[in-house]
Amino acid sequence: MFADNWKISLRQIRRLLILDLFGMSSLMLPRIFSSMKGADGIFCLFLGGAGGMALLWLMGANLKRIEKDYYHYMKNTAGEFLGDVFMAFYFLYFVTLSGYVLYQLTTLVLSWLLPDGSWLGVSLLLLLLGVYGSIQGIEGRARVYEIIFWFLGIPLLIMLFFAAGDVNPSYWTPIVASHGSSLLEGSVAVLIFLLPITALLFLIPYCRAPKKMAACAKSSLFVVIFVNLVIYLILLGIFGTNTMGVLSRPVITLMGMIKLPGGFFTRQDVLMTAVWFFALFALLNTGIFQGTLLIKELLQRPQNRWCVWATAVLVFFIAKGFFEHSFLEDVFQRYQIWVALPGMFLILLILLAAHKVRTGKRVREGGSS
Repeated sequence: MFADNWKISLRQIRRLLILDLFGMSSLMLPRIFSSMKGADGIFCLFLGGAGGMALLWLMGANLKRIEKDYYHYMKNTAGEFLGDVFMAFYFLYFVTLSGYVLYQLTTLVLSWLLPDGSWLGVSLLLLLLGVYGSIQGIEGRARVYEIIFWFLGIPLLIMLFFAAGDVNPSYWTPIVASHGSSLLEGSVAVLIFLLPITALLFLIPYCRAPKKMAACAKSSLFVVIFVNLVIYLILLGIFGTNTMGVLSRPVITLMGMIKLPGGFFTRQDVLMTAVWFFALFALLNTGIFQGTLLIKELLQRPQNRWCVWATAVLVFFIAKGFFEHSFLEDVFQRYQIWVALPGMFLILLILLAAHKVRTGKRVREGGSS
């Protein structure tokens, strides 16, 4: 029996984080790694994962110091002005991310599920579903995704198992033959796809055991890196770097090529698209939910309904911009590399330093009195 107390368990948080991180990374990283020689993408996964662990360490160090929620912690630690600046930064990140995810999700649906559909109709329907999920709250989302998590994960693992038999290990060579710049770019790309894990900072009021969230996120990160590693090696061993670089979504193409025993499904690629559909939709929900919370706090609005619709409108027009102007993808990529990525680390470092200074000042004042 579920309790309607607006609290979710660590297990539910783990499921949500895995879905949030897995969808975009598994769709796009193989093509990014195709520019490298051999299986050098594995080093990018390890280095990017190490960067994700460093980010998690900074998050954990701050989580230990948060008494009420992340909003008040930022304001009380860095001051009202910087606290608002930081919240505006997070709002921009989650709203632009949601717009990009909506664009990718709509493109996925039109490519694999509804080839004759309308971009406007599909994107609006997906956005309305995302708004509905956000209005229902994080507890409702956690319940739904906890139920479907294994219904998506088990078929994926089965398909990867059968695909592994067609792998040609010679495609994995040479090793450590790529330029350092390529390895750096790939590692940064991995880390960028792990940035949605910062949503964890805002879940303190909704978690039953907030002090253990960082450890929970660590296990989620390991799972995502490992599954991406398996998918990458299988794709590389079947397609090779040249073919993998041409395919827009190599992993979904692979799903349509796997021959299952008995031939029960002739279009399993369509069925397996549901894995990435729900993973991307989970990330869309997370972005809208976070954006709503942030704009509510920034504008001091007591109700969520107005804020969620304002966030949804921004998300729609950002997605529409990606659809109509292809150069915006390059702009978004540069924003992720030069603004979002360093900003995530810098904010957490500033908060730790400011908290240490304030704590030291209180100790000195207490000693002098």
